[in-house]
Amino acid sequence: MPDVRGLADAYGVRVELDDLGAWGGTTLVAEYDPNGPTIRVNARALPRGSSCAVRDAIDRAIAHELYHHREAIGEIPRLRDRAARERTADAFAEALVSSSEKPVTHRAHEALPERSR
Repeated sequence: MPDVRGLADAYGVRVELDDLGAWGGTTLVAEYDPNGPTIRVNARALPRGSSCAVRDAIDRAIAHELYHHREAIGEIPRLRDRAARERTADAFAEALVSSSEKPVTHRAHEALPERSR
């Protein structure tokens, strides 16, 4: 599994685990705050059970929000349609977390903006 926390660090994005409160019938898994920049993972949304399941959920949340960070810094274009943005962020997170074709450090390096390499 890629080191998404290391990738967040390379982008200068702080990651926090916090209680983001109740959102009615919706579960807020994480949020991206460009004014940190900070990714906050909602402790309420984490699965119960094994530490592996919790770590996977956190990594997927971080990867999803890193997509939004990349939008915010202009590394990738921001899609106009919110639903399309969320689907694309989910796909990015899935590809980043699930990919095993290359060593983790190589994938993380490739994902960095040119100025960070």
